[in-house]
Amino acid sequence: MSRKPTLADVAALANVSVATASKALNNTDRISAATQREVMKAADQLGYRRSTHTHNRHKRSGLIGLITSDYNGRFALPLLTGAENTLGASNHAALLMSSHGRPALEKSHIDRLAAHGVDGLIVVGNTTNSRPPLDPRTTMGLPVIYAYDPSRDPNDCSIVCDNIGAGAQAIEYLLSIGRRYIAIIAGPEDFQAAKDRVLGAQRTFILYDFRPIAVLFDAWSEEWGERAAKLLVEQHPHLDAIYCLSDEIARGAARGLAAIGKRVPQDVAIIGHDNWFVFASNAHPTLTTFDNNITMIGRTSAQFLLDALAGRPHHGVTKIECPMIVRESTEPRRRTALESTGRIYERQG
Repeated sequence: MSRKPTLADVAALANVSVATASKALNNTDRISAATQREVMKAADQLGYRRSTHTHNRHKRSGLIGLITSDYNGRFALPLLTGAENTLGASNHAALLMSSHGRPALEKSHIDRLAAHGVDGLIVVGNTTNSRPPLDPRTTMGLPVIYAYDPSRDPNDCSIVCDNIGAGAQAIEYLLSIGRRYIAIIAGPEDFQAAKDRVLGAQRTFILYDFRPIAVLFDAWSEEWGERAAKLLVEQHPHLDAIYCLSDEIARGAARGLAAIGKRVPQDVAIIGHDNWFVFASNAHPTLTTFDNNITMIGRTSAQFLLDALAGRPHHGVTKIECPMIVRESTEPRRRTALESTGRIYERQG
């Protein structure tokens, strides 16, 4: 095109009216994200530039889109609470939408949020498994933070809980209270959370020259925990501790041990993971467990998104520590004189 492109040229190429093209370029009214993308694409293709367009595109709405694949709010609600604590201090608010784990619905929600003029997106998972990054054409250049489930693109910004650190701490604690015959009951082997927690546990075993008596994988369920605990005692009568990779598994293991006359924690100590009240605090005995620190993941995600909006983007994976909550299922037993000479010593306080 020999002459300078006009707004009418952009509208014609995008197959929309001049009014719609103007609204899309100036980010006014509620133009659909799909239409806005087509207009922006046409403007870029023609080399159309407008100072008022540039100015308006950098105006902030004060809204952040939060898209979750969580079905029941177990992950999304505490993460939203954490994000809002940070966003509120910067006069931002979050819009929460659930994709129910369906990519097509996720894309539709992004279109809706972009049409509302959100400043950025936080994408929340519920498995810890890595996920494909969002298509930049879908997000229209909005900054994106991936929370709990990391992006497969190492250049993206992802915030996750430190499952490797939790696994390492679990075994260190069990050794410190005198347990020596320790087994691990895990969920499905294809879950990154299971692999990472086992990896952390193995690192501590190696560090102190120990090894687990068994590592069993199956399902994230009470039924599996109960069945596995009975099997462990049958095959390893000296079993004195179990690291369960979820609270569901841990509560099932406690029930299985009770059914065969084993006391928790006197005979067998149990550690879970997730600090899910329904299982951890509502169990008998109550469960020592790891909290995924989801509220902190929400705060960090929101802060990193605000940093990106300020021109200071973060990249790579940031791990948030999972604190251990000590309850009745690992109450330390008295140490014998022989045990006290070992390399692991009971912590005080």
